[in-house]
Amino acid sequence: MSVSKAAGWTFGGLLLGVLAGFAGELLRRQPAAKVQQRYVAPEATVTPDARTPAPAPEPARR
Repeated sequence: MSVSKAAGWTFGGLLLGVLAGFAGELLRRQPAAKVQQRYVAPEATVTPDARTPAPAPEPARR
């Protein structure tokens, strides 16, 4: 077997493995609550000492 043929088989096998992994993740069944908990960003914490930003200055008149 030539080197290029062996490299082709190796690359093809790796590609097939990656695609099978993605398919397995997509088809894996999960409870809805777990999916939501896993993919929804947590709520931002409220900082009591945060200051409101200063208003933007008006543009200069000519």
